[in-house]
Amino acid sequence: MKQLESVAWVFQREAKVLCVRTRGKDKCFIPGGKIECGETLQQALLREIKEELGVDLVADSISFEFTVEDAAYGLEGTALAMHCFSAAFAGQLAPCAEIEVVEWVDNSNLALCAPAARQAVVKVLGLGDGVS
Repeated sequence: MKQLESVAWVFQREAKVLCVRTRGKDKCFIPGGKIECGETLQQALLREIKEELGVDLVADSISFEFTVEDAAYGLEGTALAMHCFSAAFAGQLAPCAEIEVVEWVDNSNLALCAPAARQAVVKVLGLGDGVS
């Protein structure tokens, strides 16, 4: 099985987690993406969030939160390790590049998310195993 590592920015506001949907995809993901050759996790996170949402994360506020492991949604035979970070930001959140929609997700619309993103939302919001 192939292994994919990615970074993700878990941003919570008013008991909802910021998620995004890429053009042509049917599920939402936590903002972030793949690590390019030679990048640190932090460098990848800064780059991906700027590309996807047009904001600058405050580098010295970046804090590792947890890693989600699951099957990579839409990539058969690929396991995903998604390293999740929190951080403050500067700028105005807006969908950029390949991002079509920004969604604020909680338990009521969790089904919008791919499996790894669901895991991250559940963890951030402290929903436990009782998620429907």
